[in-house]
Order: sequence, then structure tokens, then C-alpha cells
Amino acid sequence: ARHGILFRGGAAIEKMAEVNLVALDKTGTLTTGEMEVDSIESFPAGREQEAAELAYSLEVHGSHPIGRAIKKYAQSRGLAQREIEDFQAMSGSGVQGRDGEALCVLGRRELLEGGPLQEWIRSVPEPAPEFSENWILKDDLIARILLKDQIRVESQPILAKLKAMGVRTVMLTGDRRGAAESVGHAIGIEQVRAGLTPEQKVAAIQDYTAAGYKVAMVGDGVNDAPRLAAAYGSVAMGERGSDAAMEQSEVVLCASLVPVFVVVLYEPMSRS
Repeated sequence: ARHGILFRGGAAIEKMAEVNLVALDKTGTLTTGEMEVDSIESFPAGREQEAAELAYSLEVHGSHPIGRAIKKYAQSRGLAQREIEDFQAMSGSGVQGRDGEALCVLGRRELLEGGPLQEWIRSVPEPAPEFSENWILKDDLIARILLKDQIRVESQPILAKLKAMGVRTVMLTGDRRGAAESVGHAIGIEQVRAGLTPEQKVAAIQDYTAAGYKVAMVGDGVNDAPRLAAAYGSVAMGERGSDAAMEQSEVVLCASLVPVFVVVLYEPMSRS
């Protein structure tokens, strides 16, 4: 309790003592989740404000770190909010809705790579590794938002401690490989699996389990809930975590501090 750790029953403590692989989400877990919009690019140039207004209107009720960053950006500039109808969240891919009669989509590059713009998107270079990108599509409007996140300063030493304890660490993220590997290299995580859909993340947990690992999954978002359920042990980042993630988890880090996770693992192991 002094460390801000909530255990849902004694069995959770016993299970954590057996964990030998920790799978971690990237955004909001290994990073702060306090993303900021760096820039907006439209193709062709000149429609950046329209793109920002559409993105803001789609994300105004969302709680994902990307949505929070877009809302903060739009509100700081006094951008107009449009009336979006038929709103729909696409699990792990983005969101969509209608601005009048026009369908608007905000999401990952993969949305373009699998559609009629797949030849065009190949000619658009990916941003530098430190950036994440989200694309906006509406009729003839094509734009992308570039965002930056900050690595949690405590992530690197904590991962080093886990490695010293013989616990393997893996990042499971839907982010693009360049951005994920940039973070992974900076903090010293052992393996990075990027560009995963929510279903592929669950499959990854199941693969590690089938290989004989006792997996603890650490996450914070609503899309993390299925793989928290699939893991042997489940840990939610509580400060900004979604209700779904916290309800699914056996351990909640109430202060959203990664370092306390070492206490969760280390102290039960030292007594066993």
C-alpha cells in the first residue's frame, strides 16, 4: 500500500513470484503517454487546419493518449469542433465518423496501405523514429498528424533490474516499427514486437505461454484488456489507465509508477 500497489487477493502475489517474462505496452507504460502534436501535414499542403478540426472532432470524447494530444492541440488554437455522426472506434486501428455526408477516418498508416491509396502511400516517407503518425482521410483530404511522446525516465533502470533478476522483457505495441525500436533501444528492452493489432498482441501472449513462460502483462489502455486477460499475471497502470484495463488486472499500480513493479516481482521472489 505504501508503494501504491493494489493486489486483488493473495493469489496475485503468489503468481507474480513465478513470472519470468514481462510484456509491456509502449504508450502510457514505457512512455509517459503525454503525447504532443508536433506538426500537421496535408497532401497537398494548405488544408492543415481543416485536418486538425476533423481530428479534434473525431477525438473530442476519446481518452487515448493520441486523442488527448489532439484535443489539447486544437483547444490551444481555438479550432472549431464539427458535428460528427455515426462515430465508431476501430479496435487498434483508429476512429471514424461522418461530417455531413462525408466519411472521415483517423488512424494508422496501415489503413492507407490496405486501400485504394496503397500505391500512393508507398511514396510518402515514414517520419523520423521519434515520431508517431496518424492519418486523416475525408473525400479528397489526406493529411497526417505527427506526435511525440516522452520515455519514462525510470524505464531504463527498471528494465535493467528485471534483466538482472532473470526476467525477460518484451514490448508489444501497435505503433510502427521505427518508433517502437527507437524507444526499445533507448530503454534496453530485450525484444520489440511492433505494428501489432489487438488480436496479434493476444496471440503473442499465448505464444509465449505455449513456450513455457509465465507472462505478466503490463498495460493501461482499453485495448490492453484482452491481453491482460490472456496473461498469467496482469498489471494495470492505474493513474491514467482505462476502467477496462484496471477491472481486468490482478495488480494495479495506483500511482502509475513503473518502478513499483519491481517491488511486485522482487519482494515475493526474495521470500520464496
